[in-house]
Parts: sequence; structure tokens; C-alpha cells
Amino acid sequence: MALPFPPPVCLDSSFIMSRPTEANIDALVKVYYDAFVEDPDNTWWWPRDRSAMFEWLRGRIQGKMADRNVRHFQVVDREGGEVVAFARWDIPRGYEAMFGEWIGSGNDALDVSHAVIAEGQHDTATSVAKTVATPRGADPELCRFFFAGLASLSKKWNADKMLGLSLLCTSPKYYRRGAARALLLPMLAIADAAGLRSYLEATSAGRPVYEKLGFRVVEVQKFDPSTLTGGEVRGATTLSIMIREPHPL
Repeated sequence: MALPFPPPVCLDSSFIMSRPTEANIDALVKVYYDAFVEDPDNTWWWPRDRSAMFEWLRGRIQGKMADRNVRHFQVVDREGGEVVAFARWDIPRGYEAMFGEWIGSGNDALDVSHAVIAEGQHDTATSVAKTVATPRGADPELCRFFFAGLASLSKKWNADKMLGLSLLCTSPKYYRRGAARALLLPMLAIADAAGLRSYLEATSAGRPVYEKLGFRVVEVQKFDPSTLTGGEVRGATTLSIMIREPHPL
């Protein structure tokens, strides 16, 4: 499937960019796992068992690929075919065609980015978090705490009205090769052309990268599991909510 933009000039000549499909899910899972596994500030809600986390990630990515409002892009090493990095974007309603045709299976199509709340339910962060499956062996309360917090921030800042970067990760062996930047620039250029703002939740490590691309911090939120566990679970995630105004062409 063709990219909705020309390959960025900053892309390393030893890499290629493409649209991943379900055949690539296991490779994407490994990149995600390897990118974060050594960081206790981002893994306190994970199960201890590696296979359980892989199982959850497979289901999570497969579900996102089935959503018509989500687009995935990957950077692959030309020589060995290894996935270097990938990004997942949430596309606001009405702009889907601009950011590339959805490439999922028609039988599996979902529209979960803009969920309709059934009559009698309340559109709260907690209710949204309950729709996220808990990894096998993980603490359900910790997972609800984390995902409810993310949903609350997204709703507060009307993220569904913006181009949203919901995930960006690079395999550690390919750090500092420019893959992340190459995944960001073309989509931000489309947002600029459309007059769209962009939204993301940045870790402390990622924040400087996004600031260089025009994102500005509007809020900082700390997720501290020790408040729920009496200090038994250590590690805390600090996320910077960042918004980028469209740049003039």
C-alpha cells in the first residue's frame, strides 16, 4: 500500500518506510517491548511475564489496525528486513483520506476511536478505561488507573479533534538513526496543509524531540502507582501533554 506522502528526505538511505499489516504485528510487538522494557517508569503496570505482555500487545495492535480512524507507519532496515521503528496515529473525523487509505480487512473494520456510549452510560475516563483489556497477570487496578488517566487527558484537551500521535517507538539497536523523526515529519506536514493541530503525550525522554518539531507543553501529569499500593509498586510515569499548532506553508 502506497504511502500518503513522499518518503521524507531525512530518512536514512539504508531504511525504507511502509504501511505495516497484520503480518508485521509480531515484529511491532518486539519493537515496542524492547523500547520500554528497561524503563521502570513506563512498565509498572505491565505483567511480569514476557509472554503475557506479548500476548496483550498483539491483541492491542490488531485491534488498532482494525480501526478505520487509525494509521500505522513503519521504518524497516533494507538489508535484513527488520522493523526499526513504528508510529501509530489517530485521525480526526473527516480527515481520514488525507492521511492515507485504511488498509484493514473489511470484515474486521471498527470505529473505536470515536466510541458511542450506550444509553444510560456516562462518557467518563473510567468507563473508557474499562474497555481496555488487562494483560494476563497484570494488576487490573493499576491498568485502570493508567488508562483512565490517559483517557481523561485526551477528553480534557479534545484530542479527537486533532491529529494524535498515540505511539512512537524505536528498537534500541537503531537509536539515533533518525527513524522517529522520519515517521513524524510527513504526517505533521499533512496536518499543516489541513490546518490541523496535533496532540501527543510525551515521556520525559521524548519531550525534547517533540519540542524541536513545534510541540508545546500544555500540562504535565504524573502517574504514581505507589498511591494505590502503599509503596509496594515503584516507578512513576510523568507525561507532558503537548499540542502543536499548524505551521504556515
